[in-house]
Amino acid sequence: MDNRNNEAQEAVRRAMPLVRRFLPIALVVVLVIIGLTGIYKVDSGQAIVITRFGHVIRVEEQAGINFKIPLIESAHTVSLEQRYKIEYGFRTVSDSSYSDVEEEQTVIVEAVGNNSSLVLTELTVEYQVENPVDYLFSVEDPERAIRLILEDALRNVMQSVTLDEALTDKATIDSLIRPEIQSKLNAYESGIRIIEVKTQNTSLLPAVDTAYREIERANQHRNSRIEEAQKYSNTVVPQAEADAFQLVEESKGYKASILADARAEVAQFKALLTEYQRNPELVMEKMYTESMRLFLENNRIVIATTGDGSFYKFYNINDTQDAAKAGTAVGEGGVTGG
Repeated sequence: MDNRNNEAQEAVRRAMPLVRRFLPIALVVVLVIIGLTGIYKVDSGQAIVITRFGHVIRVEEQAGINFKIPLIESAHTVSLEQRYKIEYGFRTVSDSSYSDVEEEQTVIVEAVGNNSSLVLTELTVEYQVENPVDYLFSVEDPERAIRLILEDALRNVMQSVTLDEALTDKATIDSLIRPEIQSKLNAYESGIRIIEVKTQNTSLLPAVDTAYREIERANQHRNSRIEEAQKYSNTVVPQAEADAFQLVEESKGYKASILADARAEVAQFKALLTEYQRNPELVMEKMYTESMRLFLENNRIVIATTGDGSFYKFYNINDTQDAAKAGTAVGEGGVTGG
């Protein structure tokens, strides 16, 4: 027994130099392991989620050097600044080429009416991580979840719009899809914020495209004829209204003139009637004299009388000259008055 103890002591005594030699190396190795597994760095725009046996302990977002318990705690890095992009309906192959994903592209448009059609849609979705804990642990595959939600939202929106809107009003459709995706991601507590939904291209199937172009040409022809008719209407109608207004105004002026003349004649007649009632012989003589004056002023007259002066003959030289030119003899009577 004593021999065995002596041998053990001798072995320890021989091993001590080796222990003293390798102990610093072992300590260095341990420190390196602790450093590699216990110290972590948080960069700007990052979040580090620390878990202990699967449970979240803390979230570090402030840039700097931090420490965790080696082999017990784990660090999960999440970028809060990176913009992730999902392609739907196509996949980028290289910088200048891409491939179509037909099963994603085909969407029904205007399903609520009798004019439903199929369109091919390609779009992208950009998102950022808003809550790193939810992003890591609430949804197993965030990108796949977004794709499924996007597909459902896209089909719901496209079924409620017309074919023309689907082909031309992409911005409005994008604005309808985005909140629907965000609402469902929030319900799943995904920790994701949708930044942008942008339709890259919306096209028709070849057979549908041919028919649609024919309809567009017919609509353009119809609109052109409507514009021409409108231009003609804008030219003719104002002119007709102006002519009608001028005619009405001239009629009003003519009416006013006739009424004024009529009132003047009535007033003159009334005045003459009053005068006649007072002195009829004087009025009759005055009227006769006035009539003769006008007759003599407006005609070239030769007056002949009988021997006793009881009868007058009037010869209108104008009538005699006109008859002579026509080769007709004018009788002696000419114009006769008493």
